[in-house]
Amino acid sequence: MPKSSGFWQTANVGLCPKDSYIVGERNARKIHLSQLQAMETLEMENKGKHWVEKLFSPHFSAQDFFSQVYQPESLMFEKLALARAKRVEEIYNRAIKNFQEEKRLKRKECFSKLIVREYEPNIVGAKINISKKETEGDSACCGAGNLDVGTEESLKKTEGLCIWNAKELADLRQEMHKNHVEGVSLKLQLSTLNAELVELKAKCKKIQVDFENAEQELLNSKKEVRCKKTQLQQIQKDSLKKDFELQALKQHLHEKSANIRSLNEELLQARKEIQSLDLKNKDLQQEVKKLKQQHDLGYKACIEKVKLHYDLKIRNIQKELEDVKSELSDEKLLHAKNVKALEILRKHFSAQPLSNIFDNLRVDFL
Repeated sequence: MPKSSGFWQTANVGLCPKDSYIVGERNARKIHLSQLQAMETLEMENKGKHWVEKLFSPHFSAQDFFSQVYQPESLMFEKLALARAKRVEEIYNRAIKNFQEEKRLKRKECFSKLIVREYEPNIVGAKINISKKETEGDSACCGAGNLDVGTEESLKKTEGLCIWNAKELADLRQEMHKNHVEGVSLKLQLSTLNAELVELKAKCKKIQVDFENAEQELLNSKKEVRCKKTQLQQIQKDSLKKDFELQALKQHLHEKSANIRSLNEELLQARKEIQSLDLKNKDLQQEVKKLKQQHDLGYKACIEKVKLHYDLKIRNIQKELEDVKSELSDEKLLHAKNVKALEILRKHFSAQPLSNIFDNLRVDFL
């Protein structure tokens, strides 16, 4: 997906906002028409069908089965290709929207620059800016041509993923290039008209000065003195108002520049603080690593001590077990000997008569 998005970005470099909007509308109409055609075909097919056939529509008929014309459902790679085409279309529409927003912002910037230039008193500076605009327009035309040549190679690679064919894209590019050239020519005409307008303004100013001189000569007459005084007072009031407005604008600009400077200083201080905090963070990370290493070493030493202690205990227990086992074996031997002796005695007493046994068992009582 990132490759396809890059391709559409390179292909839409010279696209005007109007043309991009037209192209988007065409694509939307094509998709809508295809959907309507599919719906109409389904409705035509379902008109003469039974409700069971409508509910459980068969995938193939008996004739297809016998003639082996039945085609299976679309495979996974076909579904993936359709999904990829939809994604490319979404990326294309997104790129068109982004390009339109960029063009709108650029237009706003150009209008703001033109408004600022109208208030500049120097005509020479305006002419220099106009010549700079002309050179920028020529360079933009050259850049658009180079981009068209560079993107022709990428068309062949991504022809399978695109919505349009290479021929359609080439025609679209040609139309875009024509529109761009027309726009540049219109810009050049506008710049020449602006230069003529500046010259006309200068001539108007000269005419106004001549008219004021004529008015001063006519002021010699006593009848028109009062009218001219009132007119001069009104002009002075208007000029004072404009002077106040200009001073307020200058103060506003000065405040903005001061705010920008203060913000830049704050940014520098914040960057310095961030750098110092980064250094402190690095130092703390190193200390944490050292502490972890020390902790690991202490933990390992404790584990080894505990292991040695328990090994000694286990050895002692094993020795005690061996001693107990030896004692048990001795006791078992004695027990076996005693059992054998008892059996011998039983046999001996069983072999003797009862009189001898009672004689032997007589006890002398005191």
